[in-house]
Amino acid sequence: MKNCAIYSTQFNVDQVAGIIESLYPKASIQMNVDKTEIKVLHKTWLSKTENTFTVLTSRADPEAFTVMVDEIGYFFSRIRAGNETLHKKLLLQISSLNMVIGVKAEKKIAEPFYSELLHITQQLNGMILMDDRRLLNEKGELIMDIDGRSQIEDMPVTAHTSYLHNDLHVTDPALQRKKQSERLLTQKGIPFNKSLPVFASEDAVMLRSREETARRAIALCIVALKGECCGTDYTPEETRSLINQVMNQFNASSCFSPRESLFIGKDHPDQTEIVQFAWCYEGFWVMLWALGYVDQLDTPTGICDVEAAVSILHRYDNYDAFLADARMRPKSEILDAADLIYRIDWACVDARLHNKPVPAGLDSSVVYERHRALNWLTTYMDQEWDEVATHT
Repeated sequence: MKNCAIYSTQFNVDQVAGIIESLYPKASIQMNVDKTEIKVLHKTWLSKTENTFTVLTSRADPEAFTVMVDEIGYFFSRIRAGNETLHKKLLLQISSLNMVIGVKAEKKIAEPFYSELLHITQQLNGMILMDDRRLLNEKGELIMDIDGRSQIEDMPVTAHTSYLHNDLHVTDPALQRKKQSERLLTQKGIPFNKSLPVFASEDAVMLRSREETARRAIALCIVALKGECCGTDYTPEETRSLINQVMNQFNASSCFSPRESLFIGKDHPDQTEIVQFAWCYEGFWVMLWALGYVDQLDTPTGICDVEAAVSILHRYDNYDAFLADARMRPKSEILDAADLIYRIDWACVDARLHNKPVPAGLDSSVVYERHRALNWLTTYMDQEWDEVATHT
């Protein structure tokens, strides 16, 4: 590991510069005028090493800092933590951050530099995020990793003292979105887990582009069509001819994921693959909704209208024409749908784990496919289609 980041509730850039200067009295230290970039050069007879500290605060650049905090908050909010109380406190602490120090090292972070970084973190009452996504406290203890594991049972939540003198009225769109989803679930008689975290704010989520979404829609329609053909009395030759025709019509050869490409190339896929890819009509339906071709996503109690979905694509002669009529939905609407399906999927998974009937007539397979599609649209964990997870 050569990079990490130190997070703190402090504002004072001068404090950071002072800590680094006192920590390295024999090093050559260079910093810019506002002390937001500090370079520490260590020289010996045979070598030299340079480590760079880049400081960003909520006061100096509030817009960039908000995006950064939302990103880390979004990442950790989606982790399924073993310790729910600790998880909640961590998310609250993240929301109180005011400073991040990006650390770029020339060599792998090891002793004594690792201990020096912990010293800086301790002086700032902060946390340190290693580049393997392990978040540590000032003692080097694991607060939480990507799998939700922790080495501590509890953590203090701190805020800068300036907050004590302000009457803060916080309106969190992500929290409002969660509450809206929970109201809808209550109305539909679908149980939910109040401990599930919120989604990140809209600034922290990068949606797939209209072009990406259109290509994904075409790919899903074609693989689902092949799955359907393989599950009926179509011969391999007839299936191949139809699929090639549609692929050529929409210039779709580059639209497929690696697993989809393998399936498309098989004349005799096994039954598991046939069923799996036939379900892709549900993802196709979500993409059509995101592109404005479908008015709404109803409660997932049954399969989508396959005939209507296919007819939408069928009326276009090529990809460009299909794309031209597409109107990507506002990010807020897509995040609303993603938040809701996340909580619906929890109800389905909970029912399965406890051998209970799926509530409110939900179709768990439809829920899964919709969850997967919406996670892809919201670039969940930056995963591509074949790897998209549906954590609950």
